[in-house]
Amino acid sequence: MDDTYVEPWRQIIDERERLLLEDELRKEVGDGHPLVGWEIKVFARRDDRDDILVSLEDGRVAEVHLTWSGRKEAHPSWPRTAIFESMDKWRTGSDLT
Repeated sequence: MDDTYVEPWRQIIDERERLLLEDELRKEVGDGHPLVGWEIKVFARRDDRDDILVSLEDGRVAEVHLTWSGRKEAHPSWPRTAIFESMDKWRTGSDLT
């Protein structure tokens, strides 16, 4: 992944932070959510919101707004997620920013 970000986004460097965010995401993703069944890796976060960037095993990128509920969300639209074909597509088309 290209690690060039514009504030308020930043790359996740601390492994503990990355694992914490991935754990929360796995807790929140429920049946019918677009990320169910995907191998994920959190690689960036937005410091002024609860948004993270996730790489998917097929090369796509997901921008996810965590709820921090610590549990599976009842509706598949949460945590709110937008999936992009690439980092370039994310940079030009993010609708969660």
